[in-house]
Amino acid sequence: MSENERGEKTEYVYSLLKEMIFGWKLEPGQKVNISSMARHFNVSAIPLREALSRLHSEKLVIFEPNKGYRVSEILTPVQMRELSEARLLLELRAVFNIIRMNTNTFGVADQLQQLNDAMKQVNTASSYKEILDFVHYDQQFHGTLMKAGGNAFLVEAYNGLHCHLHIARFYHVRGYVDQKDATDEHHEIIESIKTRDIYRAEEAISNHIRFVTKRLLQNDEPERFFSAGLRGLV
Repeated sequence: MSENERGEKTEYVYSLLKEMIFGWKLEPGQKVNISSMARHFNVSAIPLREALSRLHSEKLVIFEPNKGYRVSEILTPVQMRELSEARLLLELRAVFNIIRMNTNTFGVADQLQQLNDAMKQVNTASSYKEILDFVHYDQQFHGTLMKAGGNAFLVEAYNGLHCHLHIARFYHVRGYVDQKDATDEHHEIIESIKTRDIYRAEEAISNHIRFVTKRLLQNDEPERFFSAGLRGLV
């Protein structure tokens, strides 16, 4: 097998495993039996192990010595709130940098608009694959925002959170996707960047992450960290 063929097979297995995890065909905590999975996908153990290693780096599976791989648990409500707090701090700094330092705010806004339009077009009611497409565009939207902030260390920290992988797993628990709410909130972020209004942008980012977290957790508890006081951090 050539290096290209091996890479394609690994990518294929990775995509299938990821879809199984997000769709709970592989449930949180479930052990991944490499031999049976290799037979199921009709592949050797090598691309399967490579795919699992990649999923491990994304914290979707856990590797335990002498035990092997198992699917990671979904975040607890406390962990999701803490993740959202970290995400908020990073995105606030990014949007601050875009408005105060980036000379191409209309270019950034145009990129974000294209991604938001793509999110609106996804038929999330048809299958879980479409939900993953929606999450992918959402991840690209916020990734573009972070990159436009111009700080590579912030981008690296943001990518390490794997925010949207955790969000995708919560969609299965909730049973539906907040497509209209999310894209409407994205629109407000885009408009604030176009007008270079830092206070509007900070409020738009804060509201979006706060509302996303509330929708995922399906409760109305007060958010102890989503206060106006965070504005002073940027």
